[in-house]
Amino acid sequence: MVSIVKNSLLRTPFRAVWEVAGYQTETLLWPATAQKKTILLFIPGNPGLVEYYTSFLQGIHEAIASPSFEIIGVSHKGHSVNYHEDNSRDKVVYSLEDQIQHKVDCIDTLIEQNGPETNFILVAHSIGSYISAEVLKKRPNHGISRVIGLFPTLRDIAITPNGVNITRLVKTVPASAFGIAGSLISCLAPPFRQLIVGAATGQSGEGLQVTAHQLLHSSVLKNVITMARFEMETVKDLDHDFYSKHLDKFILYYSSNDQWAPKDHYDYMKKHFPKGTIHLCTENIPHAFCLEPKHVNYMAEKVKSWIKEDVVSA
Repeated sequence: MVSIVKNSLLRTPFRAVWEVAGYQTETLLWPATAQKKTILLFIPGNPGLVEYYTSFLQGIHEAIASPSFEIIGVSHKGHSVNYHEDNSRDKVVYSLEDQIQHKVDCIDTLIEQNGPETNFILVAHSIGSYISAEVLKKRPNHGISRVIGLFPTLRDIAITPNGVNITRLVKTVPASAFGIAGSLISCLAPPFRQLIVGAATGQSGEGLQVTAHQLLHSSVLKNVITMARFEMETVKDLDHDFYSKHLDKFILYYSSNDQWAPKDHYDYMKKHFPKGTIHLCTENIPHAFCLEPKHVNYMAEKVKSWIKEDVVSA
């Protein structure tokens, strides 16, 4: 399935380059050892660099600890630095629909490589939850037993508190301007760049490393901003018929401390789908949970509790 990056052979996750429909995709992999397996496919939010979620996915893997359980986390197209040769000249800017098709291609590839009996769990964050729902809509017969949306942006993103600000930003500042800023920042020496980013964002640890050394590049920033623009334009009315038909597969987790999927989104889903598995966080965890270790551990434990019964026996 993948070519393993040098120096990552003896520890998980494997940092891998996985070719998906001709596109070399930055991937984190925790492989199963059993032949019959459950594959958790993780789809990130925006920015879509899967390295932000390394500790979160590691925590889920350790908590499940089954030889039949595999985790594959993928970055969005254009959201990685693309140090590997075939993508090094990738200057394309990808839309939200491109990202959806990429994840459909991911699951198609996994079916081809692992067989139609493979059990799939889709776990996603933020706009990744919308993408996951679209994957299920396009591939309802691909063995997807569960779709878990964490802080899910499933409807009316543009009129949320953060959506209003982002809409104003993407309408007034061209994506090329962010690309220029990324080019300037990426020219700084890595220690100095990390120092500046840490001071500006308050980030530390794993999140700071990803932001300073992977996010702040011209092509990545342009793709992040372009994807955000498409999100604001695309994610509006909820497809009630689709969610009603597949309600038993969904677990949705909201927080009152979320400016992308605020509490009124939770209230809306509870009102329209009273029999659904729809939770409101009691810890007021913020939308960007992956940036804080205590939030990462809490969410990994939550996901483990939801999926442990879905993991097939080896």
